Amino acid sequence: MSPEKAPISPARQRLFRLIAVLFGLFLIFVVGELFLRVFPGPVSDPPAPPPYNYRVPDETYGWLVQEGYQYTGTLHDQCDTVYPINISFGSSGFRTWGDPDVTRRLKVLFLGDSYTACAQTSDDRLFYKLLGDSLPIEVFAYGAAGYSNAQQLLVLEKYFDAVQPDLVVWQMCSNDFIDNYWELEEIANYHVRMKRPYILEDGSVVHKLAAEYPRNVKPYSHFLYFILKRIAEARGTFDRPPPEPAEKFIAEQNLAYAPFARSVRMTDMTYKKMKALLPAETKLLVFDADGFQPQFDQFARLCRENQIEFAGGPADLLNHFRSQGDCVHTDDGYHWNDRGNALVAAFLKPHVQRILGIANEQE
Repeated sequence: MSPEKAPISPARQRLFRLIAVLFGLFLIFVVGELFLRVFPGPVSDPPAPPPYNYRVPDETYGWLVQEGYQYTGTLHDQCDTVYPINISFGSSGFRTWGDPDVTRRLKVLFLGDSYTACAQTSDDRLFYKLLGDSLPIEVFAYGAAGYSNAQQLLVLEKYFDAVQPDLVVWQMCSNDFIDNYWELEEIANYHVRMKRPYILEDGSVVHKLAAEYPRNVKPYSHFLYFILKRIAEARGTFDRPPPEPAEKFIAEQNLAYAPFARSVRMTDMTYKKMKALLPAETKLLVFDADGFQPQFDQFARLCRENQIEFAGGPADLLNHFRSQGDCVHTDDGYHWNDRGNALVAAFLKPHVQRILGIANEQE
């Protein structure tokens, strides 16, 4: 007779059950993770509506503009007037790509974020198109929504040799300081939530995703993010704005607010790298699109300390005409409509003429 098997102790039974449960959970996690990596729709944000869906992710630059993107339709301005738009992004995602081999005209490259991308404005109404029509210059323009100064610099590094501009017009925006430092974006009302490069104070480049919980889990696990997102949505906390956002502390404390002070230092290094990139014969002009304080003063100071020409910004001019009844913005209240683009062109024109030595038409 074979000896009887000793009964499994209750403790071992509990251990085996725990192992079985953990193994089952592990299998569910692996299958769920694989499924959401292959079919990421349930954890993907809805695409931006046209004409704002022109960005494509890029490992080096964070995102680039889709080459050949086109849109024809209508938009509303701030006065709720419907106006037609016909926009296109051409070679390498440039909104305007002139002739790089031209010798009869000076070449001007406009670089910036959504104010330079101008997705709310038709090709023939862009402020730099109007400048190109009124001055003997060859125009190039590249911008993308949410771009930081670091991303703009990296794009210029990529295309500088192909364009070899005589003047770079670098457009700033108050959000740049948030775009330039991930910790500011994580606690701000304004968000991009896409992985991008950042230039640190020592000039090195790091890539980070500026996103709050649970979005910051997604790069590590799509399945865990899926679960945590559903829980946050049920609680009403998903993407809930912070009670006191970074913008409030920036406005109240300026450089006394440590995250803003660090962003300014990082921005300063980006300015220095821009100066180092450009040869002596290439001029640089900076202007601020929106004029919010204290960001405007910090742009002015950084330009002054780095010996970069600062044109100020068109905000006062735009506000003057708006107070006279003109509608100069799109329905978001910030970006420029056709009339706003015309005023920005008028603001920049004397600066471009003076720097490039272009005489006035009456002279």
